[in-house]
Amino acid sequence: MTQDQLADKLGTTRQTISRYENGDRKTTQDVLFELAGIFHKSVNDFFPDEDNRAPSTADVVAAHIDDDTSETEQEQIINFIEALKKARNQD
Repeated sequence: MTQDQLADKLGTTRQTISRYENGDRKTTQDVLFELAGIFHKSVNDFFPDEDNRAPSTADVVAAHIDDDTSETEQEQIINFIEALKKARNQD
């Protein structure tokens, strides 16, 4: 489905759909229910449960560091990764 087609179904513009997709605009619960109906999904499908959530930066770092890595070094690694993620999201 194109952005134009979805915009028509929601009674909005393609630009609004683009902003939703890019995270530049937040949607309302009413729009979420409309989307669920359009795509034949449950509203809950838009929200991953705890078992399927993406791992946090801290989880990823904890899984890839040595036991010898100090808490200060761990924190520096986390801060570095967060800065990279923030820079990537600004592109």
